[in-house]
Amino acid sequence: GMMDTILNLGLNDDVVEGLAVKSGSARFAYDSYRRLLDMYGSVVVGIEREKFERALTAFKATVGVARDEDLSESDLRGVCDAYKAIYAEENLS
Repeated sequence: GMMDTILNLGLNDDVVEGLAVKSGSARFAYDSYRRLLDMYGSVVVGIEREKFERALTAFKATVGVARDEDLSESDLRGVCDAYKAIYAEENLS
């Protein structure tokens, strides 16, 4: 089988802001953070992957986009907040 790879370890609410400045792209930084929250939650912590997928799908529907790439930096901040809420629901915040 294929192993899941967790990239972007070390990102958190503070570091993501620094990455946005250093990279010159807040969208890139928050997309990286979103991916970390998803992968770490599902692979390491054991949160059902579907919870993250449902949150992302619902968020895209709310803002009216079909593809992940169409999410703005502001949208991705919201997705990260939704993902962090999943951790909180699992008592892992």
